[in-house]
Order: sequence, then structure tokens, then C-alpha cells
Amino acid sequence: MSNQQVVCERYDKETEELVSKDSMEFLATPLSHFKEKKNEYAYLQTENLNALKVDGLVLEYDEVFEVYTAMFGLAVQKKLASKIATYLDKHYNKEKMNYSMMFSGDEGLWEINLPLNYINQFSENFTIEEAYQFIQSFITSLVEALEL
Repeated sequence: MSNQQVVCERYDKETEELVSKDSMEFLATPLSHFKEKKNEYAYLQTENLNALKVDGLVLEYDEVFEVYTAMFGLAVQKKLASKIATYLDKHYNKEKMNYSMMFSGDEGLWEINLPLNYINQFSENFTIEEAYQFIQSFITSLVEALEL
């Protein structure tokens, strides 16, 4: 990600206050950072995400369900609901836990919440950057599936 503009900010879940504007070095931090600091989430924004019609990505650890989650808005038409669900169902272990997707008419995008632990090839041993790259690859495949 070094040759693109990256915004990486950490926030407090309760207050939504900025904890830190992070440098690229933070991305090398183990993903387990969010398991240790359950009150934090990271907001990532990159040119690559923008190209995929994703405005930004939130990474956090959900202490209730004990999973890492990615939340993002995908700016595609509402009528693509069944295609999005078909793709997610094919690549996601719904027997363990469900993902959620909801269309926001005000913003014209799908709000998608994915518990990462139930996507094939996800590893809790990822760094934050590796988790980001994993999610970006997943979203790229999803967007490509929608264009077929």
C-alpha cells in the first residue's frame, strides 16, 4: 500500500473520538491489537477501496461474538441484492455466524458487516495490513462477480 494515499485512523467505540491518526507503520501491527484493545476500531481509506466503490473500511474486534469484523459501504444499486447475497453465501460459512447487509437509500449504498473469522483463508495471525489486503481482495472478487 506504500505507493497510494492511505488514511488510517483509530477511534474509541463508545465515544467515537479519535484515538490516533496512524502512520503506515501501524499497519504492520498484529490484528490482535483490536482483541487487546476492544474499545478501539480502525478506519481505513485508500485509493484502491475508492476504485471498488467502497468509501472506507472499519476493522474491529467484536467482543460479544469474539470475532474480527469488517464493515464497509458498497456503492452499488439496490437491485444487486441477490447477487451480493449469492456471492457472500458462496464464500462465507453461514452455519457458524451470519453476515449482515442493509441498503441505505439515503446514502445509496449497501452497508455490509462481515465477521472475518468465517471467511475461508482468514487468519487471526494477520497483521492489520494483511487483514486489509485480504478484505480488499474479497471485495474485489465480490465487485467482479456483480459485473458479470
